[in-house]
Amino acid sequence: MRDAVGVLTEAGRLLLRHWPVLLAIAFAGMAFRGAALWAAVEVSDHVNWLGHGLVIFAPLGFLVAMIAMLHVLRNDLPNAARAASGTAPADATTGRERRLIDVTTSMVVPFFAVYVSAGLLTRDVGQFVNEAGTDEFNQIDFYGTGTGPDFSRVFLNSVYLVAGLVLAAWVLRFALGRAEKRWRFLGFAILGALVEVYWSANVAGYIEGEKTAAKDWLTSRVVVAELTGLYDGVVDRLGPLTQPVRTVNSWVLDVLGSIDAVVIVPLAWITVGAVVLGHKLAPPPKTAHPWLTRMSAVPKPVVRTVGGVADDVTSRFAAFTEGLRMMARAGLVPMLLFGLASLLALRIPYVVSAVWRLAVGPVDSDTYVAWAPIEGAIGDALMLSVLAALLAAGVDRMLRPVNLPAPQGNPAAPTTATPA
Repeated sequence: MRDAVGVLTEAGRLLLRHWPVLLAIAFAGMAFRGAALWAAVEVSDHVNWLGHGLVIFAPLGFLVAMIAMLHVLRNDLPNAARAASGTAPADATTGRERRLIDVTTSMVVPFFAVYVSAGLLTRDVGQFVNEAGTDEFNQIDFYGTGTGPDFSRVFLNSVYLVAGLVLAAWVLRFALGRAEKRWRFLGFAILGALVEVYWSANVAGYIEGEKTAAKDWLTSRVVVAELTGLYDGVVDRLGPLTQPVRTVNSWVLDVLGSIDAVVIVPLAWITVGAVVLGHKLAPPPKTAHPWLTRMSAVPKPVVRTVGGVADDVTSRFAAFTEGLRMMARAGLVPMLLFGLASLLALRIPYVVSAVWRLAVGPVDSDTYVAWAPIEGAIGDALMLSVLAALLAAGVDRMLRPVNLPAPQGNPAAPTTATPA
């Protein structure tokens, strides 16, 4: 418990010491997010798939800002600084030392779990659809002199398309890694990271859309309706116990309905922090295709290609699995306390909105529409800054029991004591 309280104290120290830099980075991230959504609306009027891609990249405003803030804070934390100073294993595809950009998948998978569970992806898509719809409506030609509206701006909604996208993205990511190994050009790694962001966001958006459809399908089944009727009939016959049973049942359903916000979001955030600050500690992945070499009927080029793609995907997820191990070693109490603190931090945008309404009072709708993006950016920037301090302190605590490399001294530093 003392260590858990120490994490919160350390997070407060980091926030007080670095808040100007953290806020500047957070506001830059919010500006990027807003610019991506604006560009998506404008571009989608001419090239639908490109506008769609810009919507997918809007969350990078959150992710890149968080990565930058954690890099700023890690130099003020002993364990995180030592973890960053070590040497990472070689990447499976490029052969060079594994970098943070090489494990982008390990970051974007838990990040999009956060982004979807917090409703931010839904907000991005809603803003894009509303602004694109308004833009199309304004193009309606009532006099027959224009092109008219085009409401064909849609997202991937087929499981076959999503599965094909993921497979194609993995193969393309492997090909880009091979190209970087040959030509040693960083641009291939950056393009590969964008490919990973693209397929991860599409999968997250598809799962979010299918959750509602699955719930509607389940509740429309005859067997579910019969079981619900049977349960209601039994509870109604309990007499004075009817209301307490219904109250407990309602409480259980509320807890299950909020499991995303209570469990998934805090754990996903701490996983992102563990990947950013401790990705060098992940061991090199094992070869994923020894069974292919024992199949003499399979041509060797196929073995090399399929095995290479499998090793590449395994390598991309190595930091993610190591982050989960770090959380398991940290213990239950620190994770619970961090989860509570992160839940409070995630409510900062609502506090900002409430304070604004108390300070200003009722305003004209046009004024609110003009101010709403600024209000949202302020709330999200404050939230990200507090979360960054919490993540940095929490990950530093998680790194304490890990065998870290010894701190590297400065050879230029004096070795004799300074005279009094």
